[in-house]
Amino acid sequence: MKLCTFAIQTPLGEVRRIGVVDDSDGDARIVDATAARIAFLESSLSPEAAARVGAAQVPPDMLALIGSGAQALDWVREAIAALRGGDRRATRQGMALAHAADGVRLLAPIPRPPGIACFITWSAHVDDAQEKGYTMLNFPARGSDMRAYYKAVPTSVEGPGTTIPRPPYAAETDVECELAAVIGVGGRDLSPEEARRAIVGYTIFNDVSYREIQLKEMKFGLGPTKGKDADQSNVLGPWLVTADEVGDAQDLTMSFVVNGREINNYHTSRMAWDFADLVAYLSKGQTLYPGQIVTSGSYPGGSGLDAGIKLKPGDKVAMNIERLGSLVSTLG
Repeated sequence: MKLCTFAIQTPLGEVRRIGVVDDSDGDARIVDATAARIAFLESSLSPEAAARVGAAQVPPDMLALIGSGAQALDWVREAIAALRGGDRRATRQGMALAHAADGVRLLAPIPRPPGIACFITWSAHVDDAQEKGYTMLNFPARGSDMRAYYKAVPTSVEGPGTTIPRPPYAAETDVECELAAVIGVGGRDLSPEEARRAIVGYTIFNDVSYREIQLKEMKFGLGPTKGKDADQSNVLGPWLVTADEVGDAQDLTMSFVVNGREINNYHTSRMAWDFADLVAYLSKGQTLYPGQIVTSGSYPGGSGLDAGIKLKPGDKVAMNIERLGSLVSTLG
């Protein structure tokens, strides 16, 4: 399934909902996951009871939904399948079952994750950065039991299709195309197999960066701070694609596109470690909660820095990953 968080206008103001992308009839629409479950239950329960039970089984909040485990996602699938082929448009209490894709405002699928861990998994990206003066970056040696990551700011998440403002202290903006795993139920001290089962799905991550600031501050040896930590600098989306639909996350093509021109592409099979390894490492002595983001880091060439190009205000950048879609932003 392709899950999303979207916002709609109501008489009481904007309301957030959880959606499922459904294009079974040829026209993409966003099905309200909770409303679909309520409609399914109305065949055996009163409208009032169906509303209560449906909202409990399929809560209209992404963290609550994915934190409820596989059963909740199965309830969503069952409800979506029951709607297909019919002409029903609302629950008995008047809640719309589906919306045109262009009639909603897409948000980041995880609008406020509990944490974002940005790993480095491609040594060529680090080697290139070192050549350009980022001397504190070092890739773990072959055979090392260490993994390197920094912590991005969870409150700085932005969704697809928006303009990313440049903070007043920065002279220019760069971006990085990254694959991100999303934790479902979570856990602590996970084995690689337990970590694999803990991944509910994947999304695209645009790691917005301010290089001249990053270059200066990394000389302190504490990693990037204001070089990445501005508002709206962690872009996620457009969907959270469930792990069963993605299949092997180490068999995906990624590409970096600027103003409609593909700059380059790469393949996830060349990551030094798979996501099960990264998640297991992150969980050592640390409880991972539903919605935790774990990223691959930029692939070699997947940023303006790597590609040797300077991005400018008004540029439209797209991060494309096979089976996950396209995450598009405009630089302010």
